[in-house]
Amino acid sequence: MKSSEFTRKPRKLVIFDIDDTLVYTQTKVKVIRDGRVVKELNSHQFTHYKLEPGEHFDFGAFRSAKEFFHHSQPIVPMIKQLRDDIATGNRVVMVTAREDFDDKETFLKTFEKWHVDMNRVHVYRAGNLKGPEGIHDKKKIIIRKLLDSEDFTKAIMYDDSVPNLKSFLELKQEYPDTNFYAWHVEHGGQAHEIARAKE
Repeated sequence: MKSSEFTRKPRKLVIFDIDDTLVYTQTKVKVIRDGRVVKELNSHQFTHYKLEPGEHFDFGAFRSAKEFFHHSQPIVPMIKQLRDDIATGNRVVMVTAREDFDDKETFLKTFEKWHVDMNRVHVYRAGNLKGPEGIHDKKKIIIRKLLDSEDFTKAIMYDDSVPNLKSFLELKQEYPDTNFYAWHVEHGGQAHEIARAKE
């Protein structure tokens, strides 16, 4: 054990994906080619979809806070995990593939109706980032900035996407003094640790 560990104050960063991790939704992302809709993807399909030449995504429905409020169903075990992490004083964030919602307050009320204190959670939207196409790369950019902001001893990520979790674990190379824990959330809402990167 390093002598520096005796002086480091334990600090934990906990990262939650939203769609298919904290909530189920029926919202679809459209794939557009030559001005026509060629596919509609649910949030899980979207995470894994690779755009073909000439295609782009239409996130119109994904920006609707009213749609999110009325049609999202909580994934109960994960909402409980979220509330528990907030209660223990951990730094808790949500990092979603979505872009900005059209009504921030309505979006926040979705979680507040499930007794989540959103005053203690910051939401980061990977969909707003320009540059890399892959959501896992965009999420990594956000998480890197979070890790730069404080001296975290542990970083934990809950996500239904294995590529997102693998990308998260790669950050261990840049932050050797932080322990990383990747938890995969299955369709039934149960999470299990798939890997960790420790000193």
